[in-house]
Amino acid sequence: MLLTAAIVVLAGCNEKVDVHTKSMDRTFLVVEAMLTDRADEPQKVTLSRSIDYFEKEVPAPVSGAEVKISDGISDYPFTETPSGSGCYIGPEGFCGTPGTTYKLSVDAEIDSEKNHYEAESTMVERGFDLTDIDYMYGGNEKMNIDSLWLVAMWGKDYPITSYYFLGIDLNGTRFPLELSEVIDDKYFAGQDVVCFPVKTMSQTAMVQKQYGECGKYLERGDVITFTVYSIPKEYFEFFMGFISNSVGSAIPLLQSQPANCPTNIKGGDAVGFFAACSTSSASVTIEDPMRPYYKKALPLP
Repeated sequence: MLLTAAIVVLAGCNEKVDVHTKSMDRTFLVVEAMLTDRADEPQKVTLSRSIDYFEKEVPAPVSGAEVKISDGISDYPFTETPSGSGCYIGPEGFCGTPGTTYKLSVDAEIDSEKNHYEAESTMVERGFDLTDIDYMYGGNEKMNIDSLWLVAMWGKDYPITSYYFLGIDLNGTRFPLELSEVIDDKYFAGQDVVCFPVKTMSQTAMVQKQYGECGKYLERGDVITFTVYSIPKEYFEFFMGFISNSVGSAIPLLQSQPANCPTNIKGGDAVGFFAACSTSSASVTIEDPMRPYYKKALPLP
């Protein structure tokens, strides 16, 4: 069996993990679940079915599943919202606590067969405190054409080995995973971080057509929110394995690769990952989208 990943998108009921398989003789459950320490944000688990490598259809959601997360003391049932979406939402106010081990349980029907799936993840301590972000324009001279903005961050990295997923939102719309990245802290371990250029926002007509709001050209009043997720090393390895097996990075292009992406989902045929992550966020409101410098780093009249 050869597997190759096409698109993974985190955090959002309208966002999916698309897994394509070549010469597939069975269907895999695709699990995307990230439990955070944010009580003000809904916790989500997204379930879908794998599809053949050359299929152009959208992967079908897995509806009607029983989903819950346990902290070893209490069980927290997740409700499919909206019905038929394959997106399951946790109870209001439910979130994780660093140092606690959580167990995800899923009972779902795949190819007319009921299966039980489980995964465990211990929420790592926050490795980074994000205190501020800023932006600068670095693209073309005119708007309404392909443009480029850079985002820098300020904060404190703690002297522990840490791995991070970097999430960015524009006006509340999350950038998809293929436009995101994971990093380790080897460049600033245990140091204060000042004006570190951490993210490039390449806003093109193609990105806007494909992803909508998060691909728009920046305007006055837009709000960029940046979140640093402290993730388990295993999730870092999953992400890197997924990217190395993706269609876009295959050499030659479209060549399928062995299904060696790590997963912590057990029980039946399943791919994906369940990760418990602590977070730190900061936002900036666009004043002048054409501003050619980081105002907080180099204040000019």
